[in-house]
Amino acid sequence: MPVLVKPKNFNSEVLETELPVLVDFFGERCTPCQMLRPILLELSEEYTGQLKVCMFNTDREARDSDADYEEKFRTALTYGVMHLPTLLLFVGGALKRTLIGLHSKDELLAIFKEESLALEPGISDDTSPDSSEDTGHDQQDSDNPAL
Repeated sequence: MPVLVKPKNFNSEVLETELPVLVDFFGERCTPCQMLRPILLELSEEYTGQLKVCMFNTDREARDSDADYEEKFRTALTYGVMHLPTLLLFVGGALKRTLIGLHSKDELLAIFKEESLALEPGISDDTSPDSSEDTGHDQQDSDNPAL
């Protein structure tokens, strides 16, 4: 299940994780973003324990204060996000790839292979520190964009 990240937990969920992390910067009203969502959900389920999939909502939400929205904006700008969807691939906390627009599952898997990520579908690495880590996210949370 993808993890919803925000500026306050971006470092801990993305940069300080040992697993490779794919972050989707998306908007709720973005049609290509909505088309990408099931692909990301499938990747997160197939590569549990090998790849962490995160989603970052760039939209201003009703409960966002001006400061919260400014932090979202700053986080997106830090990584050069100018179009949606934008996918960022982090390995060892370092940004390895920036992908703009809609990509198929096969395209994403080819990119993972180019980046020498040895991912095997259905094989969970239960010894990974992230696999047993409590992220503090309720998977049924209404904020979770994967559902």
